[in-house]
Amino acid sequence: MYLVKYKKLILPLLLFIVVGIISFVSVKAAYLTTNRDTKLPPDKVTYDIVKTDEYELLYETDTLAYYFREDRDVFAIQDKRNGYTWKSGLDIPFGADINDQILEAETPEDVLDLAIPQEEGMNTTFTGISNSILTVEYNEEGTIKNISSAARDLVESQLVTLNDNPATRRLDVNFMNIELKVKVYITFENDSITYEIKDEEVTGDGRASLVAINITPFLGASGGKTKYYNPDTEMYDIIEEKYMVPGYIFVPDGSGSLIRFKDNSASFSMYYGDVYGNDHAQAQYYNNGMTDAIPLKDPVMPVFGVAHGNGQAAFVAYADSAAEYMQIVVRPEENLTAYNYVYPRFVYNVNYWQVYNKKGDGFFTLMDEPNKMNIKMTYTFLSGDGSDGTPAADYTGMAATYRKHLIDKGILTEVSPENKSDIPLRLDFIMSDSKKGIVGTEEVVVTTVDDVRSILNKIIGENVITNINTGLYGWQQGGETFAKPSSKNYSRKIGTKGDFQDLMKEFIEKNVDISYARDFVTINKEMLNYTGNAARHVNSWYLELNKMYILPFNVPVYLFGYATPERSADWFSTQVERFKSSSSSMTVGGISNTLISNYTSDGIDTTVTEAIAMYQEAFAKADGLKMNLESPNMYLWQYTDRYLQSPVGSSQYVFETDAVPFLQMVLRGTMEVYAPYSNFSFYTQSDILRMIDYNLSPSFILSEKPSYHLASTSSAELYSTEFNQYEGLIKNVYTKVNEALSQVIGYTWTGRTVLADGVIKNTYTNGTDTKEIVINYTDENAVYNQTTVAPLSASVISLGEVQ
Repeated sequence: MYLVKYKKLILPLLLFIVVGIISFVSVKAAYLTTNRDTKLPPDKVTYDIVKTDEYELLYETDTLAYYFREDRDVFAIQDKRNGYTWKSGLDIPFGADINDQILEAETPEDVLDLAIPQEEGMNTTFTGISNSILTVEYNEEGTIKNISSAARDLVESQLVTLNDNPATRRLDVNFMNIELKVKVYITFENDSITYEIKDEEVTGDGRASLVAINITPFLGASGGKTKYYNPDTEMYDIIEEKYMVPGYIFVPDGSGSLIRFKDNSASFSMYYGDVYGNDHAQAQYYNNGMTDAIPLKDPVMPVFGVAHGNGQAAFVAYADSAAEYMQIVVRPEENLTAYNYVYPRFVYNVNYWQVYNKKGDGFFTLMDEPNKMNIKMTYTFLSGDGSDGTPAADYTGMAATYRKHLIDKGILTEVSPENKSDIPLRLDFIMSDSKKGIVGTEEVVVTTVDDVRSILNKIIGENVITNINTGLYGWQQGGETFAKPSSKNYSRKIGTKGDFQDLMKEFIEKNVDISYARDFVTINKEMLNYTGNAARHVNSWYLELNKMYILPFNVPVYLFGYATPERSADWFSTQVERFKSSSSSMTVGGISNTLISNYTSDGIDTTVTEAIAMYQEAFAKADGLKMNLESPNMYLWQYTDRYLQSPVGSSQYVFETDAVPFLQMVLRGTMEVYAPYSNFSFYTQSDILRMIDYNLSPSFILSEKPSYHLASTSSAELYSTEFNQYEGLIKNVYTKVNEALSQVIGYTWTGRTVLADGVIKNTYTNGTDTKEIVINYTDENAVYNQTTVAPLSASVISLGEVQ
């Protein structure tokens, strides 16, 4: 697919030019990297200009030239900035067609002329998929099958021009075998291509069996094997591996993850990233269980990308519509094919277990009502190393491009920090929960209003930490697990309404923002009646989350449900009105990162698209309160002031090679972003460096009493919270992180470079002023730009004004 030549660059030192000065980094001992680190960039790749003789030129901009090969349904997109050509598919012939021609050959010489190389491991179906702009998945008697717009048979496709405008086209595809027609609107832009599929233009009887639509699945693919004809055996049995383009796939797993192109020695499963998380109402079963395995991290934004070479060519792809139905799929090499590739999958239907009796008996079936969506996917192409001021062709440039796009859309807004001297510290408090009592349940209080006052005064009194905000969990009667989300009842064991109001008023005057915290989605039957409140699965049973295996055996409740989107939005709005008079902010969980639909026995009641609209409307009316959101999905970023519990690292799939701070680079300068709680194994020196590297403010969750008091409650997972144990650690972690990051408050994060294994350089600019933070994760000194960075430490280097 890509005509490339490869030269391996072996460099003992990495060279950088900063304001005309040659700088270098050296580390004496080897640092063993893992997939929690960011490794050195891929090797450079040289390439020839791809010939386009068999293509028709469709449209040209100052940046890109768009070509189309009709017989294979492939776009070729040539980047004028670097001469690199991307193809929407592999652009390969069908092996069956070649074999048919060989059979018609009359002489051995004719056979050799006709026996052109073929793809190894590609049957007719996958050859069509690998060339396709559009591939659909459909259900046939319980089996998921695929057919593409570039299929050899049973499909007709035509590319037409719209309104005599060569920049706007439409691909009309007729999948005759399943009686499905799809129209794809294609827009050629200066540096990007956009695909749109309108819901009303996915038509035909085949819509009932349609499972998913995949767009350009092999764009940016790397790898492959070629098989050659052997005249001695008269078979295609000479196998040769294609050149593996150096580079990687970026996926928004956690903070961000790279999957480098490589020839795997074993077969791996696919990466499926459910954007905004799994819709539990459309899961295979209505009941789900949690285990003590590390949970996977769901993408909070609909974006992915591919980079070829080192700062040479890349693209970043993102959905502006239908993201709530989008999965990001990666197939590593040796998963069905010899290629590494990534694509967006839009889910129209799912196979679920329809229960028909109380024993749980049932059968698998498709939903009666497929999901409705208007798809819009944009692919923006990047070129160069960023030295000309444009986004680099790597994950940092992808982040910068996506950040600008979200700002242009009004989803993100750049803000000026209120405190320009010190970074903020997040101190949350768990106040109470409930355990089993002799009769019913008994409230367990571990922090009172007076305790919060005492702890905050103690921290502020040392004049070391002055920029603090906090959230109060379990403040209502019944504690964190049993208090109704809309309840206005305070626990008198903790403090009265007046006590809370006095606390908040007192600390507002000390520049400490205290907020009530509440999860508006997670519910249980001890908390409230499910009728009219709890969300139902597509099979009409109430959704159920079983925490039996992660909670102590003696907790009062381990089966949980989910509130309907409408009820969650109502409860949130109710509390907003109550809190406005006494608090300047609000801490929100559940709504921020749980997106589900809701069904009744008559069918769909609320789609995830409608749920998003409900939440956005509710948050828009909460103007005047700062919003502290727990790991919020992108559709709520417009309303987010503080991003809590930001992921650090990825889900650590075996095939994921690097962790990167893509999420943090996108959010930088638009809101405050906080690390996971440091008192849960995120406080080592390496963790502190990770906060500096990822530009995260520290956070802790505390209690006055020892956390063993919570051991018989559903808050048992908060196993270490006692303030007396963490008083010194809070000061130590904050001081070290603040010492570095306070120097770049108000600066724009413009670059991130791996200088050597375990040594990272982050670049920040403010107008013409530039600063660099060098983070040394290794056990040896790192020397960079005449600065020695001690082992396991970070140094801020001020370059002054850079022209």
